[in-house]
Amino acid sequence: MKMYTNIPATMLAPCGITCAVCYVHLKEKKPCLGCRGQDASKPEHCRKCKLKDCATSRGVDFCVECPTFPCATIKRLDKSYRQRYQVSLIDNAVRIKTVGAKGHLLEEKERWTCLHCGGIIFLHDQVCSECGKGI
Repeated sequence: MKMYTNIPATMLAPCGITCAVCYVHLKEKKPCLGCRGQDASKPEHCRKCKLKDCATSRGVDFCVECPTFPCATIKRLDKSYRQRYQVSLIDNAVRIKTVGAKGHLLEEKERWTCLHCGGIIFLHDQVCSECGKGI
């Protein structure tokens, strides 16, 4: 799949993850429509996401808007994502607060677009969805 011209806002999860670069979104059969999309296409762990439910219950679009940010749950997930994927949810949240969701998505587009072919680099294994090259 080629990178979006503009990553849709529905592809930005409350925690700061860009769903457009998730391997589940990039599947050929039954791709996930993102955290803010319909539940039918989501994996079970995304349907039961505590962070998304918490943001909804608190009436915020993004965790960074919550007065308790960063909470223990986001800190735990941030630590895991930093170790496994070299991505920080807390840093993403700060960028969302600083440059806005649209600005952050523009930065994410640049970060995750394959320089070789314009495909989407998978967040989870950091290889291109089109040509298979790593970053």
